[in-house]
Amino acid sequence: MLLLITILLLIILLSRLTEEMTKIPATLATIFYAFLLSLYFPQLFSISKQEFNEVLYLMLPVILLPDILNISVKELKNYAKEIFYLAVVSVVVSIAIAVFVTPYLLPEYGFTIGMLVALYAMLMATDAITVSAIMSRFTLPQRLKIYAESESLFNDVTALILYYFVALPLLQGSSVDVLSINFTVLKVLVLSSLIGGVSALFGFLALKMLRNPFDQFLVIYLIVISSFLLAEHFHIAGILSIVVSVIVFKMLVERENRLHPKTFEFSNTVKTYDAFIDLLKNIPAITKHEFREYKKEAMFLGIFANAVVFVVIANIIDLSLLSHYIYEIVVVFLITTVIRFGSLSVLVISSKLPFYWTYALTLSGMKGALAIIMVHSLPKDFVYYDLFTAVVIGNVLISTFLYTFSLMFHIKRYAKLYESDSSTNGTKDTKISELSKDLVEVLEKDPISQAYNRIFIEDVLSREIARVQRYKVELSVIGLKFDFSAISEQQQRAFLQRAGEIIQKGIRQNDYFGKVEEGHFIVLASNTSLGGAHRLAQKIAEEFVEVLDGDIKYNFGVTELSETDSIETLFDKLKDAIYKSIQNKQTIEIVV
Repeated sequence: MLLLITILLLIILLSRLTEEMTKIPATLATIFYAFLLSLYFPQLFSISKQEFNEVLYLMLPVILLPDILNISVKELKNYAKEIFYLAVVSVVVSIAIAVFVTPYLLPEYGFTIGMLVALYAMLMATDAITVSAIMSRFTLPQRLKIYAESESLFNDVTALILYYFVALPLLQGSSVDVLSINFTVLKVLVLSSLIGGVSALFGFLALKMLRNPFDQFLVIYLIVISSFLLAEHFHIAGILSIVVSVIVFKMLVERENRLHPKTFEFSNTVKTYDAFIDLLKNIPAITKHEFREYKKEAMFLGIFANAVVFVVIANIIDLSLLSHYIYEIVVVFLITTVIRFGSLSVLVISSKLPFYWTYALTLSGMKGALAIIMVHSLPKDFVYYDLFTAVVIGNVLISTFLYTFSLMFHIKRYAKLYESDSSTNGTKDTKISELSKDLVEVLEKDPISQAYNRIFIEDVLSREIARVQRYKVELSVIGLKFDFSAISEQQQRAFLQRAGEIIQKGIRQNDYFGKVEEGHFIVLASNTSLGGAHRLAQKIAEEFVEVLDGDIKYNFGVTELSETDSIETLFDKLKDAIYKSIQNKQTIEIVV
């Protein structure tokens, strides 16, 4: 076991080094290295189909937790219609089309409707593990990534319902009618959501009674795992229960932090029931800072669990079986790809989005381990068991490798367009967002400098940090400190008004200029490298020299957000950079 863990850690490290040097996603490198090891050293890996299923069930909650924690509930609400189309309508319609087309392209097989529904239910659902791992490597509009990642989380539920409650009964000779399907879907959705919501509520209340960070972290994982196990025990949608439990838990934490932002001290005098209830109401479960830290820790565990899954997938590849059914694998792959492209074209055109988004969304349709679990659940005496196993595993591999390299080529080709889309989310209709921004400016801006206040800028910074950690985009921050000791208060007001105009003129529409305290300001430069932020600071400093009073002293500090940064550490780095600037008598200094 120790040798196996050592090998696993080496594969993870080697895969991530490969990713850094070649930009090839670590997911692909993990499968490749694990397959080579299992091919040449089969004694190192020995896993049965049943063990594969158990490993995936063990890792699934650990992998999904960080992805769901970083999903914005607000964004889910904003794009609810599109996500419903991708996760439900598109899956059902695509399976229906594939069932109709396949007998004409593979006429030598006597497929029944139940067989084909089973096959395409496995293949139509994209894999959340693979999609999240690969999409995070590219700089794409946030809306596009929300579509891809939300689809991969929610369409699994549709596929599982169709597979277990429609396809398998048909394979076993049972009759299935529309009324029974509707009842089953309703039952699965309601019970899965109820289990997830109740698990989240109990876990949230438990956190209020625990102060040790490690204990709290364990409770968060217990919320996810218990909801999954309960849902699986009652033969409903475990993945949906995981998603609901994390989203409900996140909503409870965020709501409490808005209503009760201050800390609460424990009291040892809780002796009555009313006092106990009052304690539960007032004591915060976890603070914003603690929640951000738990997200980072969950992400690290997710990376490890993700690698375990792909190592296991590589170990079950049977090249002889795949080569025997290569024609069928390719035909089914083409069918699913063409149908997926068509269904996504409908969404992109109807939403008035750039059509090249269709290619990115199509190529984000990687299949994964969940499809392999479903094919393993087929009856062992099923006449096409080997064929379906080969087709599913073959499509998992082809979609993972071919889609990924094609996606990388596509993004490189349209890099400038995607960069432009990142600031508008692909839509040219900005009237509503401009109106909202105008309202925010009236309520949240300093009347003199026109800088956003600290509460607003910290809220924006929290969202930007989550976006950077999830989507691997760049965020740099410029700190600015003014010394007003040599001028009067009236001169300060005139200076700040002019300085605000210069900064607002120099930054982009999607950047933010904020005031954190008296004489201290920051600029959040989204999708900007450290070098780009330094050039922006130089440009602003040059403008200051030309138009501002020479008696006023000012210093800039520039830093870049790293994956492990929080708001507190980011502000600390800015203070260090500004202090360094003052000590070295330089206008601008950088701290990494």
